[in-house]
Amino acid sequence: MSWIDEFVGMLFPSDASSLKIEQAYMLKQQNLPKSIFKYRGVNENSLKNLRENTVWLADPRSFNDPYDCSSFVDFDRMANAIFKNPPKMLVEKLTKHFSEDCVAEIEVIMRSAEDPQDALYDEILKGMPTEQIAGIKKALKEAEAKIYHDMVSKSSEAFKDGFKVCSFSERNDSTLMWSHYADYHKGFCVEYSLQNTTSVDYLARFMYPVIYSEHPFDATESALRVGADTFNNLYLNKAGLIKSMDWAYEREWRLIFANGIFKSEQAYNVPTPKAVYLGSHISQENQDEVIGICEGKGIPVKKMKHSLSVFRMEAVDVKAASGSAPVR
Repeated sequence: MSWIDEFVGMLFPSDASSLKIEQAYMLKQQNLPKSIFKYRGVNENSLKNLRENTVWLADPRSFNDPYDCSSFVDFDRMANAIFKNPPKMLVEKLTKHFSEDCVAEIEVIMRSAEDPQDALYDEILKGMPTEQIAGIKKALKEAEAKIYHDMVSKSSEAFKDGFKVCSFSERNDSTLMWSHYADYHKGFCVEYSLQNTTSVDYLARFMYPVIYSEHPFDATESALRVGADTFNNLYLNKAGLIKSMDWAYEREWRLIFANGIFKSEQAYNVPTPKAVYLGSHISQENQDEVIGICEGKGIPVKKMKHSLSVFRMEAVDVKAASGSAPVR
């Protein structure tokens, strides 16, 4: 078991009785990277963040991954659980059409059936022509699934609104990330040190490793347990950490504020950067501007240089990177 699996097990169990908050944060603190990196294009906002020692906490709906902070629900499992323990609302609806004795009998049948939803429909449609029952049951199940799907889709989008996120990486030498997030190597990358943080510092406490998975966050458990005395409300926050395996190369860490702590996107104060790395194709004008800001704040500046013999970049002195001619 990896330390991330252990951390997730301690912080995000669905049952609050298994929650080990401080142990989880101490474990994470022991495994924080020494530094994290933020790729930026050169623009008014990124330069403002650099000048003011801030990062931007964004709404995940603005991210390039449509699955970001999303969730799904297993409708079959959901229906099975609901119909095995029919809620008061369902019982009341049945009572409008059947006698109390009949409803009581239906409840017993549903609780003992392997497929309680199917058993309910069998009872409701009893007496109808056999050749019609299969088609009606299919239509009823499809209608029910659509209702749940629409409900979960709306709640999932609303749930995203509670997250405000800033993404970082463990690495500053990813060709793909320099292309995707730093304007095709024409931007810069900021290094922030985590070495002197403690588990109670907000920057470290709310910094989480991304969990790469084949599946989005499964909200079925939360949908079934919300409101229960032992439900762990932190369980839902796990949705903000799960991303597709396609993104694993990013080795992402996220500064996440969940549960509506921040109502809107905003700047967030962070320590002065440890260093700034210029993209290999940054223009001379942008290079001079970034260096000027960094010199005023005492931040070391290096520049990324591409190896000629292997697919690799390294950070070198700005003058030594002159072989990587800027593309204007």
